Amino acid sequence: MGVVLLQEQVDEERYVSDLVDMIRRFVWCGLPSFADRLANATSKEVVEVTLYEALRISRSAGEFLCQDERTVRPHVAREESVKWLLRKLDEDLVAGLEIARRIAIRALA
Repeated sequence: MGVVLLQEQVDEERYVSDLVDMIRRFVWCGLPSFADRLANATSKEVVEVTLYEALRISRSAGEFLCQDERTVRPHVAREESVKWLLRKLDEDLVAGLEIARRIAIRALA
């Protein structure tokens, strides 16, 4: 039982870190709106749309997400990380929205 719980915590951290890495790149480029939308989300739909837009831009950005005073390469979160967060939102909306807020806070940190 303890080993299973520990593995779930390790998996959760991996998924969250993957999503944080994607959103953090936008923050580095001076585009905090993705983090803001996740932090203030009140529904699964807001999280879905935010992730969709972040994924779409990350995939289509080419080699660089921005190139001003910083050169930032895009990061596309793994499908399993996105599925995990969407599943968490389905299982318990409040807990899922708290995870989305944690992702936003870590992206801004």
